[in-house]
Amino acid sequence: MERKDCFGSIQEIILENGLTVTNAKPECRGCEEVRDCLRYAKQAIEEKREGDELKKQNMIAQIIDISQIISNEIGSCLLEFLNRIYSSPLGSVLFRNFLLFYEIPKDILSLTLNIPISSSTLNLIRGEEVKVEHPAGQTGVHQRKVLGEGEFSLRIVLIQRSFPNNRKANMGLIAHEVARLFSSDRDGILQILQTLKDPEISLFKKMDDEQRIAWLMKKWGFLEELEALRKEISLLEGKRR
Repeated sequence: MERKDCFGSIQEIILENGLTVTNAKPECRGCEEVRDCLRYAKQAIEEKREGDELKKQNMIAQIIDISQIISNEIGSCLLEFLNRIYSSPLGSVLFRNFLLFYEIPKDILSLTLNIPISSSTLNLIRGEEVKVEHPAGQTGVHQRKVLGEGEFSLRIVLIQRSFPNNRKANMGLIAHEVARLFSSDRDGILQILQTLKDPEISLFKKMDDEQRIAWLMKKWGFLEELEALRKEISLLEGKRR
């Protein structure tokens, strides 16, 4: 199909209530190639969806490969969590971060770390190399190019205690720590705000850190996991009394 410059001007948009509406420019009326235009737009959307899915799976594979997880139970929970979180409203901003998970069995709950890093450092982690050509008239070897210090954040979760045979509680723990990562620094909060609607932004800004964590977990679809985690923590606290 030959693509005209105006192709994609007509688009079908699915509303929150499930209804589909068609957006078009005034000059689209009477056009004899409406069907081709719609077909092109749908094809572009599908190609983007496939590209996003491939990018998501590559990122998840890198996270699993570099993270240090020693138990199959936590590894399985982490894989399911990553697939779900990258498909959540947060997915659009996760590519500006690199999540790492380390399972270090101890009798204390998990810790988190936020480390701003440059994009060139991230490329080194991925085994890639960023090079820049010398300007015309200059000679010499290629040099690495540092692109925007702090453009990416390395966000680390240390899983120090898990809950044997309680998959939901373990996933709740992972989701809780990731929510805490994004609620604990300015850059993370700004990224979260990008995914929210205006009424939610106002509400989120009024919350304290713990309220934000619980609210984010519910929004991301981890409500049952949050309740399972709370029950396990309550049992732990009861044993210590």
